[in-house]
Amino acid sequence: MPPPPNSSTTTIIAACKAGDRRAQEVFYRTYFPKLLPIPLRYLRNREEAVAVLNQGMLKIFQALEQYHEKEKLEAWLATIVRRTTLNFIRDEDRARRRFQPEPYDPPISVANTALGQLNAEDILKLLHALPDFLRIVFSLVVFDGYSHAEVATELEITVQASRWRLAKARELLRQRYQSINRINETLS
Repeated sequence: MPPPPNSSTTTIIAACKAGDRRAQEVFYRTYFPKLLPIPLRYLRNREEAVAVLNQGMLKIFQALEQYHEKEKLEAWLATIVRRTTLNFIRDEDRARRRFQPEPYDPPISVANTALGQLNAEDILKLLHALPDFLRIVFSLVVFDGYSHAEVATELEITVQASRWRLAKARELLRQRYQSINRINETLS
């Protein structure tokens, strides 16, 4: 993300607030590629992620009057996009009933060292292989720093279910990582 707003960013934001379409296009083209990774972490389908980001951008333009230069622009934008993504997931959940209640099992302790050896693209591929209900909790806790209480509130689940889902996601990621390593060792 770019540094805090400078005079050109301030000028673009002021023009966007005034409804200048060209300024809005510049703003969109500047921040779209920087914000796209947020919905991509939560959604498997790139087209769906782009659609959610477009919804987020619309909300950003509608809320620009509330933005004050004291705030960090990139954090403010990321918060709006993350909330838009979570609202989309919640709406999809209600519509499709994709998230079935999970029985609570005690959390499994899994070391998180495997992920440190992968590049971002590999991690994204492993994340997209996880079931939705695990991937979303993992992303909220690991990437966005949410507490289990915050995850429970956002996804309307229990704190215990959040903990279980994180532990299960870590376990599956570790297993898949080890499987990939075994295949790579066999090929070498």
